[in-house]
Amino acid sequence: MELPVGITTLHLSRKSVYLLVLAVAIVGAGGYSYVQQGQAVNDAVVVQATVDSARVERLDAGRGIDYEPEIEYTYEYQGETYTSEQVFPGPTIRTYSDRSNAQSIVRSYEPGTTVRAYVRPSEPSNAFLIRERTPWPARAVAIGGVLLCIVVLAGLGSKHPGQYELRPEREVRSPPSRTWVERNDERLRRLSKRVLLVCFVAFWLSMVGLAFGILSLSEGSARPVEADLLGPVGLPLLAAAAFWIGMILSLCLYGLQSFSRYRRLRRRLPEPKPPSPFRHPSRLVTILGTEGDELPEYGRRVRVTGWAFLIATGMTAVLVQLLYTAS
Repeated sequence: MELPVGITTLHLSRKSVYLLVLAVAIVGAGGYSYVQQGQAVNDAVVVQATVDSARVERLDAGRGIDYEPEIEYTYEYQGETYTSEQVFPGPTIRTYSDRSNAQSIVRSYEPGTTVRAYVRPSEPSNAFLIRERTPWPARAVAIGGVLLCIVVLAGLGSKHPGQYELRPEREVRSPPSRTWVERNDERLRRLSKRVLLVCFVAFWLSMVGLAFGILSLSEGSARPVEADLLGPVGLPLLAAAAFWIGMILSLCLYGLQSFSRYRRLRRRLPEPKPPSPFRHPSRLVTILGTEGDELPEYGRRVRVTGWAFLIATGMTAVLVQLLYTAS
């Protein structure tokens, strides 16, 4: 599919079209929610409300357990009586991965007390209690924007990057000296794969131990589980974090070894050599999205190297996010 954009044309595959639709949908949903929250916050007027009930709702989501503060309250606006359960403005629901964060909100709204609520005159039935935006709309727009960038880069890239035949090794002049990575190429490849496998298995064993530790501490107790650093929860958690970091380092080591092989293959490309995919993101994104069996040796090496560093970067981002949330 060809999509004219300004002075250029995007060449989109079927996968890129699906990704484009998903990105536009995410950006649209996030943008709509952002506008709705902004209007609710700016236009709201203050009313007095009576809290009917307040509790923390546990949500068993596919990615884990979340907690939502549920507060039901009654208020009057222009002679009409309304009941609402909305805590934050806008159509989205804010949840927390930590029960204590949701509990801290619920504590401020004891049943039977009179609290301040906010009503948007154009929608008096949708009052809310906390006059601030939720982070979801901005995150949705950011995620959709990243997906759009990927689609654009893939569409701007060459139709068939990485499809280059290599010259025989005997026709290529070898460099006067080899790097340390080149001299230990096979050893680094085996080491990185073995460390990755060991850390992967050990990480999931640590997660199983963490689950058993949480169950053992929470059995017969309604209080939230407190993680002692050297206890049945803290130790598996530390081990899981260590093995997660081990997977990141092994992926980086494998990517370094694979990049060294890529450089040797690039020497065998016929002249004039095409631009390096690692200096032209549009070419790299297109190769990453191509099936491995559709690429020759040079393209497969670029694909493997790019995915190794991309996965390591994603795992690092997850670790940083978890540490930030925990702090």
